[in-house]
Amino acid sequence: MNRSMKTQSFDQILKRVKGELNKTIAVAMAEEEEVLAAVSMAYRERLADAVLVGDEKTIRNISAEHDIDISAFDIVQADSEQQAVVRAVQLVRGHLADVLMKGKCSTATLLKAVLDKQHGLRSGNLLCHLAAFQVDAYHKLLFMSDAAMNIRPDLLTKVSIVENTIRATQALGMEKPKIALLAAIEKVNPGAMVCTEDAAVICKMQERGQIKGAIIDGPLAMDNAISHKSCEVKGIATTVGGDADILIMPDIESANIFYKTMAYLGCAKTAGIIIGAKVPIILTSRADSDETKFYSLALGMATSQRR
Repeated sequence: MNRSMKTQSFDQILKRVKGELNKTIAVAMAEEEEVLAAVSMAYRERLADAVLVGDEKTIRNISAEHDIDISAFDIVQADSEQQAVVRAVQLVRGHLADVLMKGKCSTATLLKAVLDKQHGLRSGNLLCHLAAFQVDAYHKLLFMSDAAMNIRPDLLTKVSIVENTIRATQALGMEKPKIALLAAIEKVNPGAMVCTEDAAVICKMQERGQIKGAIIDGPLAMDNAISHKSCEVKGIATTVGGDADILIMPDIESANIFYKTMAYLGCAKTAGIIIGAKVPIILTSRADSDETKFYSLALGMATSQRR
């Protein structure tokens, strides 16, 4: 496949990873209907195999009750949430799985195991959340960070988030993704709005070659990032405005609100993963649909570099 192609839709991501059954998902505490439905769908679509970690009897009962075919999957018995998480992480560390997926376990338990200094999946990079949205009102997939991990990122944390998103989207075929650093205004407002200062510094870092592999602009308001007309009206000369691939949010509140607005009011197809660890981590909410979990699986598989 042409590695320089743009990612316009989730269907394109699915085509990118289809047929890669040499990749395996380790599901931590797999006793959840939507998760089982998502991995079963992924197997049918030839996206990935899976190992289900958890209580085998409960997993089989849930699959039978909801008519979900898990006959192709190995099941690793675990008697508790913590044991399920540890064993799933061990599968990844042992190169028996390429991606880690959150099942019924809590996010805190999963991340504790991932971040364990001796037995976890640390890579030396910051962990952050990457969301993707497909919505009729925009001409391609729109990525966004960080809605789930970093609460109030400072300048250095934002630099790490930017670098993580560059690596992840390049794995999808974007040679130079366009990144918009969002704020409420398009001008630097020293002292009063720190996020505008951070945006200006990050842009200068990219200009000087300290951040490579992307075209970055900011501060930009949301309308500037996704609307050419808004940029024209406001007299903003930018190659990012109106064509952003990635939105970098100023804090977790704005990112989380944007994510849920897109999902519930924008009716967007959504996906979410954690990047920055040794492998992508599929970390969805328990309220997410099996469709969201399926697209998140596809995104995780597409950004995984391990074979």
